[in-house]
Amino acid sequence: MKRTSNQPFRKIAALTFAFSLAVPFAASDNALLSNEAHAAGTTSSIAAASSASATSSVRPATQSFALMVKGEYVNRTAYLKQGNGYSLYVANGYTFSKAKNKIHLTQYPSYNAQIEKLPANFNLQKVSKQGRAELKKYGQVRSYKGDQLFESPMSSARLLLQASDTKGNLHNYVIWTSKKGDSYLFRINAPTSEFAGTFIEIISNSLTSILADK
Repeated sequence: MKRTSNQPFRKIAALTFAFSLAVPFAASDNALLSNEAHAAGTTSSIAAASSASATSSVRPATQSFALMVKGEYVNRTAYLKQGNGYSLYVANGYTFSKAKNKIHLTQYPSYNAQIEKLPANFNLQKVSKQGRAELKKYGQVRSYKGDQLFESPMSSARLLLQASDTKGNLHNYVIWTSKKGDSYLFRINAPTSEFAGTFIEIISNSLTSILADK
């Protein structure tokens, strides 16, 4: 999913920031480990590529995603990680914990996403009410869906709630259903910073690549 350089990426408050190329990624994958905190202008094709393999019993070990570096898109690699009954693709610079069902920015763990598999017969209204109760402590809870999410990987989410605390830190509560029909709850935390929007973009692509093992 390509976008023109510096095209504004957010339509909703603080979901993602406008593209910034001030501190681009280094050229090699390994360099990402020391530069992910200053990631800029990021987009990805992880979810699209993984959905193509949804009907396959074996998913590819890697998938590529694109980063905008100085106005050009450069392919990078995301690696298939095995969770508890599911798998998903995780980009360089991010750590996945199977034991905790959690992804975090390797050098900055406060940027993280918690994964919870939902039962097949979960009640969306009940889970939505639970989410609002959880987020209320941070501030006003807002709900977004469809075109309000613009080109976000989460645009097909069944539910996306968001609250921002007094420091501007973002807390997202997302219900996602994969191509296979399995549903998950994602709790995404992004402390306020110039790269919070980029973190949300990358982590959203990882989360939306999730598929149940069976």
